[in-house]
Amino acid sequence: MNVELSKVQTVALGKAIKDAVLKEAGAGVTAGEYPVDFTVRVSGSIKKGEDYEQEIVAKADPWLLLAEALSKLNGVTVDALVREALTADEALIEGLKAKAANAIQAVKGPTKTNCAGKITTKLTVMPLAA
Repeated sequence: MNVELSKVQTVALGKAIKDAVLKEAGAGVTAGEYPVDFTVRVSGSIKKGEDYEQEIVAKADPWLLLAEALSKLNGVTVDALVREALTADEALIEGLKAKAANAIQAVKGPTKTNCAGKITTKLTVMPLAA
């Protein structure tokens, strides 16, 4: 007997198993095909917030930015830049990301985007004896 899950039940089932737990379980399964037929009980609650509008800062494709920057340099400078980048400090990278984000925002400005309300859950999953 196949019964379709409601939208709320489907969300609950998807949220009930945390990504880390699923990843760990998947790592413990060896290659092969496995029959499955089991029953679980999912209990708890789901809460969905109201939809909302948010300003999203425009993002630029980092490869396009890099291509534009490198096109302004000669071959020797590009080689030196690549060598330096291989040992770049993370703090430098984060600082440059912030500068790029500020420049993009100044040029393009933020974009208003409609976002779906956030879903939060308090769920437990219990396997039932067959």
